[in-house]
Amino acid sequence: MKKILSIALVLALVLSAACALAAEWRRDPAEVGDTITVYTTMDDGQQAVMEEVWYSAYPDCHIEWIKDSLGTLIARVRNESANPQADVVCGGLFQTDGSQYWDCFDPYKPVNYDEQTVVDPNNYYAYLDIQYMCLIVNTKIEKELGITIDSYASLLDPALAGKIIIADPQATSSGFRQFHSMLALMGDSFGDEKAWNYLTELVKSGVRNTTSSSEVYKLVMSGEYAAGLSYESIVQYQVENGAEDIKLVYPKEGNTGCASGAGMVKNCQHKAAAEAFLDMCGSAEVQQLRAEANCARGTNKEFTYEAYPSDEEIGVKELDFAYIGEHKEELLNQWTELWSTYGAK
Repeated sequence: MKKILSIALVLALVLSAACALAAEWRRDPAEVGDTITVYTTMDDGQQAVMEEVWYSAYPDCHIEWIKDSLGTLIARVRNESANPQADVVCGGLFQTDGSQYWDCFDPYKPVNYDEQTVVDPNNYYAYLDIQYMCLIVNTKIEKELGITIDSYASLLDPALAGKIIIADPQATSSGFRQFHSMLALMGDSFGDEKAWNYLTELVKSGVRNTTSSSEVYKLVMSGEYAAGLSYESIVQYQVENGAEDIKLVYPKEGNTGCASGAGMVKNCQHKAAAEAFLDMCGSAEVQQLRAEANCARGTNKEFTYEAYPSDEEIGVKELDFAYIGEHKEELLNQWTELWSTYGAK
């Protein structure tokens, strides 16, 4: 009996500690106000999880979501700089961005900064997940073609000419992530001649380009393309939720991981709400729910998720985030020139 009571006491203490951790980021609802506008790259399912936690803390503060690609959202923030309409941009902001978007945001250090495995030392971004890359493959088309799609190199199979879709690195965060992942994995060193030769052959093969990250996986799922380059989390979500004739493939060449998050729009109208939102992004509470509902890998030290292989299993290669951030414009200009020369018209 004493042992049972002891176990119950331990469980109670654990739950109490968890509640204390979850409650640490919560503010007085009166301070937060009654509205917040969030520009986001997140889909409806991801928004729903964020809402669940937000409204549990601030039931009277309405979130107005405006969804689009990161490129479009950043352009909108810049166009509205004299009279900001958004308070937060959530999603698509990465460690590899460098200072490219700093003009759009006010720095803010979240209350749970020290709980994170990855942080932005400049405090422009509050990270909430770590994105890995993958291929989404339509298994029905793969079988019909009689080929195996298991790597970046396999995308150059002549049977796949015109049957691959990617997101535009200039317009989308997923496209840029895949772009610099291939630069890291397809050469002997980042962005060397070998890596660019691979990208040239891929573009020449008739690969299709879209300015919408979601179109990549949707058009592969619908059977319009055999394979697409996407995020691990979104493809895993589709697989776990019963999507037919698709599979998630980790490229044999390896992988890269990069934290993404949210930022507070410069001179936003609802600063307290924006700060509260960034605090929520870093919480173990919201990250654990996102793991369960959205298959996301969180950055909080309390986060656990067993559904994914380890970094060692998929061959994660470290990126020089500072270098990529400093040379982002240059790299994208090289991509634009490559696409304009050889890309599908």
